[in-house]
Amino acid sequence: MGRAARTSRNVIAAAALAGAGAGAGLALQRRAVRRLQLRPDPYAGEPFGSLRGRPVPVRADDGTRLYAEVDGEDRTDLAVVFSHGWTLTQDSWHFQRKALRGLGRLVFWDQRGHGRSDGGDRDGYSLDRLAGDLAAVIDATVPAGTPVVLVGHSMGGMTTMRYADAHADLVGDKIVATGLLCTSSGGLGEVTLGMPALVARTTQRVLPRALRALGAGSAGIEKVRHLGRDGSTLILDLVAYGPDASPAAVAFAEQMMTETRMDALIDFFHSMVTTEVISDCAALAAADTLVIGAENDMLTPVEHSLKIAGCVPSARLEVVPTAGHMAMLERPSVVSDHLGDLIERARKTATA
Repeated sequence: MGRAARTSRNVIAAAALAGAGAGAGLALQRRAVRRLQLRPDPYAGEPFGSLRGRPVPVRADDGTRLYAEVDGEDRTDLAVVFSHGWTLTQDSWHFQRKALRGLGRLVFWDQRGHGRSDGGDRDGYSLDRLAGDLAAVIDATVPAGTPVVLVGHSMGGMTTMRYADAHADLVGDKIVATGLLCTSSGGLGEVTLGMPALVARTTQRVLPRALRALGAGSAGIEKVRHLGRDGSTLILDLVAYGPDASPAAVAFAEQMMTETRMDALIDFFHSMVTTEVISDCAALAAADTLVIGAENDMLTPVEHSLKIAGCVPSARLEVVPTAGHMAMLERPSVVSDHLGDLIERARKTATA
């Protein structure tokens, strides 16, 4: 039996053994899920994922098919390109898509291995690939001569920074503004997720190797991952949201995560936590840059937003109170207002 098959079998067996002895834990989990479902929900009934634009075919430089949509395709005065985060899709911008329509040509796309985009080869799931993918999306969706605002959340923010590094000559000219939401320029391997320091250090040492081992058996994990969706919903609520997040928004994020290809989930995470310096952010100084952090963000703590703003003296820094990593779904009006202001400033800059 090959290594991948053995790893897959062992992971599934371990999961089954753990589940067999977890009756009491499952009861606690069910009660926790029930408490989450009973939480006041301002977005109950929100049609998440229902907003659509005109599909545009995109081919990355390695031939991978990427999926993009355009709202306001008649607009050539200003384009805003939104890059989503790890394990999400373009639909994570649901509220911003609704609030910012009419402000320009809005472009949304799914990162490789996420949503409607294809996966490509396993070696493509790394930060090194992100700038090229975003460049392909811009080339396919933005008319020549149209100024661009780049907006990115989490891994999408890293995509934006990597693109700016690779195309510094375009920043301040074609790229007139950037918006970075709950992201990081490096050092993610040191994030503790609220764990004690000793546990966090052990996790940081062991996790990258464990992820690579899991990656070998990702096909097998893919077949059983849906069995633990209640547990993954509770974990998302704990580490990705603030204390009073909408249950509907939490469930929507879990759905997007479940639909993300397992190899993309594992390999992109491995790349992010093992890359010490994602960007030095120097190229961002040439454009109007907005950095938005969130007070309760455990995945890219607010200190990471402060660091980016500190490296770009001209940047505007905003911190969303009582919000977690998914601030655009948790405090959508606050995030949309900040982005709307950025877009209007970019319009004036482009006109001037």
